[in-house]
Amino acid sequence: MEAASGSRKFGRMADFLLALGALGLASCGQTQARGKPSAEGGASAAGKASHGGGGSAGTNGAGGSGSTGVVSFEPSGAPIYTRAQRLTASQFEHAAIDILRLPATTELQTGVATQPGITTFDNNERALVVDPKNFLAFEEAAERAAALAMASPEARERLYAGTDAAGFVREVGRRAFRRPLSDEEVDRYTGLFARGEALYGAAFENAAPLVIRALLSSPSFLYRTELGPSGEPLSGYEIASKLSFWLRDTTPSDELLDAAAKGELDEPEALVAIARGMLEEPAASSKMLDFHSQLYRLNRFDELTKAGVPAWTDALAIEAKQASQRFFEGIFSENLGLREILTSSRGFVGPLLAPLYMQDAPTALEERELGPQRIGYFMQAPPLMLTGVNATPNILQRGADIAQQVLCFTLPSPPPDIPPPPSLGPGSTNRQRTAEYTETCGLACHNELINPLGYAFEGFDGLGAGRDTDKGQPIDASGSFGLSGPVNTFSDARELMNLLAQDPQPYACYGQMLASYALQRDLVPGDMPLIEELGAMGSNGSSSSGIQDIALALVRHPTFRLRSEDLP
Repeated sequence: MEAASGSRKFGRMADFLLALGALGLASCGQTQARGKPSAEGGASAAGKASHGGGGSAGTNGAGGSGSTGVVSFEPSGAPIYTRAQRLTASQFEHAAIDILRLPATTELQTGVATQPGITTFDNNERALVVDPKNFLAFEEAAERAAALAMASPEARERLYAGTDAAGFVREVGRRAFRRPLSDEEVDRYTGLFARGEALYGAAFENAAPLVIRALLSSPSFLYRTELGPSGEPLSGYEIASKLSFWLRDTTPSDELLDAAAKGELDEPEALVAIARGMLEEPAASSKMLDFHSQLYRLNRFDELTKAGVPAWTDALAIEAKQASQRFFEGIFSENLGLREILTSSRGFVGPLLAPLYMQDAPTALEERELGPQRIGYFMQAPPLMLTGVNATPNILQRGADIAQQVLCFTLPSPPPDIPPPPSLGPGSTNRQRTAEYTETCGLACHNELINPLGYAFEGFDGLGAGRDTDKGQPIDASGSFGLSGPVNTFSDARELMNLLAQDPQPYACYGQMLASYALQRDLVPGDMPLIEELGAMGSNGSSSSGIQDIALALVRHPTFRLRSEDLP
């Protein structure tokens, strides 16, 4: 146990040093932005994004003295082949369960891996390769699913009421391929059914597993396709699959396939009406929680630890993650939006988090008012906990999270050699050390982008508790930052959050991220109208739209319904 604890402690310090270097120390003479710079801007972008689930969004970077900070989003993502997108591990599992009418609690444990570190979201088509390991994992999962479908008379009855090969192939094949099978396909799979009887005995339960394994291993099941001509509407079956895998994480239901067959998904408003009903289902809430969890990297709580912090326990990390999840679940269920993510003064407090907020401890997590000095998710204890090294705030990581997750900036690749950080002197504050550590690197990267955003949160320690002093000196959380207007100054994180909530760039970034997650691909220049529309919906003053409204606008938009001419 002691060795494991020591390993985790070393890991956190290594993370801190890596963060300092990865944020561009000694290598970021200019801000690297997601995409191409605005013509009106100051510092130019240092190339395309190194990665990004939302595609790349262009910006000229945070302006210096006298800069207008004008921002222009111009996606420059790098899709591979969006006409055939492989199912994710969870989509495969949920689809197989629904196709075979297995209990919802069934766990196939697919073992299918996603390429890590490529994109913000693990459902992006660039991360969904089929290498030899994944090929075997899919094959084994299909075999397990077939065995479960034949495990009992009740299971067989749920799967298909009859025993004839052709009817079985047509009914189950339609669910698996998300469209009617052609006559040639029916002949092929009924022939396989007969082969199964010849090999294993003349009985339905002997022949059907072979067909099931073949269906669940077919590219027609493993890939969601968009095969029509560029610029043309997707077929009703393609739209049904696209919508269902996004909002339900599974194959289209029989009812949705029936609607596709009748042409009921061809009209935008009819499609929106169906999507509106889906958004009220528990599956949609789970999908939107997954979106926010990946965007804000809530998985970091799973490995979080603190050394030398008396209040720290592993249970605190668990409670902090649950509080974050409950917050984003509430944002979605109440149809709120990014404005509330940035400025809401309400959050979830549990018995272990309560002391950090200086509140009485409840017996379980409950939603509470956190006060006017704690607005928005990023000022809550859980995300501040993630961006602290033990009890010390990590200014660069806090700045990087806002730059990447809220503003869609892409930060430079780490330099080959990372110098060690200076020691904290007797009277040296965390801010002073960070300024000294980054003063020799590119000013546009640190002094104008990362550092100011991180300085804003110096009023909170590495655990997320408020603090007024550091090393006996008053906290200095002030800074200046330019977005899509003149450079603004702020005195602390609260003022920064309000500035972000009034600027269009965070809303365009959020719209871009939501679209990328829904479309399962990088965004490209042809997606600009979509980004502009979704961003405008979120930033439209007091009448700004919530997440559900933005999701429906995405469904209605031609980008969702038509085969884009800009995509490979």
